[in-house]
Amino acid sequence: MAQAEKTIQITVKLPKKQYEALKKYAATKHLSMADIVRAFIQKGMSVDAYTEEIDFITTIIRQEITIAINGLSNRLAGLASKDLIMSAASYYSTIAIIADLIDVNRYTTFREIEKKARQLAVEYMKMKLTDVEKLFLSGDGFEQDAERLRGGDTDVGSDL
Repeated sequence: MAQAEKTIQITVKLPKKQYEALKKYAATKHLSMADIVRAFIQKGMSVDAYTEEIDFITTIIRQEITIAINGLSNRLAGLASKDLIMSAASYYSTIAIIADLIDVNRYTTFREIEKKARQLAVEYMKMKLTDVEKLFLSGDGFEQDAERLRGGDTDVGSDL
């Protein structure tokens, strides 16, 4: 037969209202007040232990998320840098090609074409994503913009 765990008696003083509430609660549960108090103490200790575990686990999760985000942000920064390099390379090679093909009857300087190209790029950057998608899918918009550059149209901007 299993022996009961050794117990130690303690005395706890409670305010009268708390004592009456505890007595009433014990009666509704058909348990002794001692059993109810032991259960409350055990539950309170479990909650404290659970809270400490949650804090520990939360700290670990935060650390893991930070590591993951830092890795991803470094990767995105690297990709953005590569994109910037490719964009600059494309920009300068396009300028070189245009400089060789410039029609001196339409433009007085290469600088004029380059300024108009930059203004078109700014217009493009101001567009909504859905408008950009339509522009890419139709192809007409790019042809019109290229014509604006080829023909030296004044509708690109009077300040150019």
